Amino acid sequence: MYAAYIFCGLILIAYIGTRYLFKKKKVVSPLIYPFTSGLIYIFLGLGLGEGGLGILNLRIMGSLFPLVSFGLGWAGFLFGFQLELRYIRKFSQNFWFLSFLQSLLVFCTVSGFLILLLKAVYPTQRPFLLLGMAFSFGLLSTIISPSLIHAISPQIPQKNHHYYLARFLGSVNGFWGIMGLGILVSFWHFPFMDSRIVFTGGKIFVISVVLSMGFGYVFHLLTAKRTSEQDLLVYLLGLVFFISGAAFYFNLSPLFTGMVLGISYSNLTKIHEKLYPLLLATEKPLYIVFLILIGALWHPDFDWRIGLVAGSLIVLRILIVLLPLPLLGKMLHFHFTLKRKLGFCFLSSGSIGIAYAVSIKLAFPIPLTDVFLSIALFTIILSELVSPWIAKKSLLMLGEEE
Repeated sequence: MYAAYIFCGLILIAYIGTRYLFKKKKVVSPLIYPFTSGLIYIFLGLGLGEGGLGILNLRIMGSLFPLVSFGLGWAGFLFGFQLELRYIRKFSQNFWFLSFLQSLLVFCTVSGFLILLLKAVYPTQRPFLLLGMAFSFGLLSTIISPSLIHAISPQIPQKNHHYYLARFLGSVNGFWGIMGLGILVSFWHFPFMDSRIVFTGGKIFVISVVLSMGFGYVFHLLTAKRTSEQDLLVYLLGLVFFISGAAFYFNLSPLFTGMVLGISYSNLTKIHEKLYPLLLATEKPLYIVFLILIGALWHPDFDWRIGLVAGSLIVLRILIVLLPLPLLGKMLHFHFTLKRKLGFCFLSSGSIGIAYAVSIKLAFPIPLTDVFLSIALFTIILSELVSPWIAKKSLLMLGEEE
């Protein structure tokens, strides 16, 4: 019963936050972005959690844990739903090639550097675990916030080629990171040298994809005929909750299965105009509850090693995103010159980055992933505080140059 009261309290907070705090502002600055992006609710959850007031203690979190799984699935579904082929085909193939090459370069560079750094600062940990942790950071670094460019769009008077490229990359780059998450979770359940790791991991990955696509088709059949908005919302929430719960039960990634579900359904249905208002109406309240629970799950234990890895990750990500852009533009024969300062638009990981970090923690509940979660959240929060200002300045400068 106490858990039910806590849940009602979370709903009340979500209502207040959606109505008064979690609104789109005309001016996006580092001071108000924690409110408009929802980061403030992570700190609220941290204060309500085991290390704070203890309201969201371990016992209560155990009862509310399905909501975390649902939040991950919902974040994945919303991200996947925007990847509609009819829309993304409007962009040049060079945009897609740039997205893939940029993500691959960031993943390889960050993973390679983190393998060496983690071995140096955590010498007592098993190499297999450190390797998985390095890969996890590499995938996290490929994820770009899909909402930041949209948030600062009203402040950019000249929508030039760089602006539309930044918006495209912000919308699709997370796909590669979440795909990597699905592969990582599927394969990393088994001993690294197991002779059947390729077969077993591949089988689990394929099953998770087919299951999600199958439910996307089922949902399409349920909504193919004229359906009321109330029925659509019930179907939508129920389906995402079911697929998220199934993924969590089988120790898969609800974020990945939710994304595949969103992609499959988005490319089958023809009622996007009817669904978008429903998604927007439910997105913010559910997101607030999700962030509060994430803050309660987080047990930050800051030390010099966490600070060193987080700082190195931020610096390395900035360098590897900025420096290769002109070279990649020449390789892909862009009709305009890619400027390095465009890379400042890609420092925010947003809600997808947070969901990714929590997905790693839930998939591998070991002490080392507590360290991973702290490093990841510190990195994301610091990046979110500066990314609105620096991205806006970058796009304004690029607009003046053209």
